[in-house]
Amino acid sequence: MRNVPGDYAYSSTGLSIGLRFQGLGVQPLAGVPLIYCDSNKLIKLDYLIPRENIMSKPEDMLTVKDEDSGMLLRPDIDLANKKSNDFKNIFKIGIGVTVIIIILVVAVVFYNKANYENEQNASAALSRIRVIFESGDYTKALNGDATKLIRDTPVLGLKEIVNQYGNAENGRVAALYAGNALVSIKKHSEALEYFDKSLNSSSKEVVISALIGLAVCKENQNDYKGSAEYYERASQQSTQPTTKDKLRLYAAMSFEKAGIKEKAEVLFRDILSGESSEFISESKSGLTRLGMIVE
Repeated sequence: MRNVPGDYAYSSTGLSIGLRFQGLGVQPLAGVPLIYCDSNKLIKLDYLIPRENIMSKPEDMLTVKDEDSGMLLRPDIDLANKKSNDFKNIFKIGIGVTVIIIILVVAVVFYNKANYENEQNASAALSRIRVIFESGDYTKALNGDATKLIRDTPVLGLKEIVNQYGNAENGRVAALYAGNALVSIKKHSEALEYFDKSLNSSSKEVVISALIGLAVCKENQNDYKGSAEYYERASQQSTQPTTKDKLRLYAAMSFEKAGIKEKAEVLFRDILSGESSEFISESKSGLTRLGMIVE
């Protein structure tokens, strides 16, 4: 290996190194790797550039070749330009992210405003039709009264309120009313759909009522196992001891009718050990029917 005097420069990763030789008779070939050795280190100098391409001024001695473009660069100028471009790119990215955040905030504001308006409209529509529901005219409560105007707006039926505002909380309450109205006119299959929509309510009371409605529909369809499961779910949601035990009793009786004695026994005994004493007599009678020992 031949020692080659001269100035050398070490570049960062990804950049080749150029040499300026000092007229000592060394004539490297362009594109041929050269190794320069001193007393302390061994450095591989990547493909050399032709002598005529080397800057002659001392301040221009160091040149760097970009691996990607093959162009000779002045590190003090071109790398500074790269840093400037990097800063511009980062700035553009920052502006883009800021714009996206602003768009999201505006979207959330409009979404919340739309939800608020839906809730208000659903509440108003529900209050108008509730009078008809409570009067017992369930068919009109379901379908509305186009002949009756309130503030130049026809009275919407429960079905239409659910159709327009089903994702609003008051729309889910309207679905519960619709389910009850359909049960009252013996349309249990159709009622199932509306009780199911009510299960999405954030109100525990609405959810419990919807589960009871589903249980009633299943019971009227002679699906006692399905009925028992809905009653049991409703009992698990309830925090009132008397209501909880009443729903347990209904669930146990439905499991009994479905021939699932083990589940029925568990629920009857849960009532006996519960906080309420109102349904103890019915529970003991249920265990007796099942042929179980009553303590």
